[in-house]
Amino acid sequence: MKTKSIIIIAATLIIGFTIGFMVNGQITRNRIQRFVRQGTPDGFKMRFFDIIRPDDAQRVTIEPILDEYAQKMDVTVVGFRNEMKSIHQELIKKLEPYLNPDQIEHLKIAQERFERHELDGPGPGPGMRPPPDRPHYEWH
Repeated sequence: MKTKSIIIIAATLIIGFTIGFMVNGQITRNRIQRFVRQGTPDGFKMRFFDIIRPDDAQRVTIEPILDEYAQKMDVTVVGFRNEMKSIHQELIKKLEPYLNPDQIEHLKIAQERFERHELDGPGPGPGMRPPPDRPHYEWH
């Protein structure tokens, strides 16, 4: 009898942990997807609709305005990313004469990770962690 009660309690706990883990994962996934969408023209519009909550008549009038500015914002963000990449490449070229080969390699790995991040979309920030086969540098 006592063993049966322990098995029921253990099974209930395991089921509860499993359900909680799955629900938490789904909530986290939804939040991440919403955050990622905010970086797109449609996400820009969605964010403004969430803020102003227009009625149907307003929505018809406001949507073309938001479409126009969503495209402008997208062009601005893409231009900014390209400019940042160019500035970063200039920085690396100016630093290279003063660095040892290991430091140059570390910078190149960070640059590759940055470019992969730009292509793959959001995720952990580029260059935030050293690759497993490279030592961690303390930048002071």
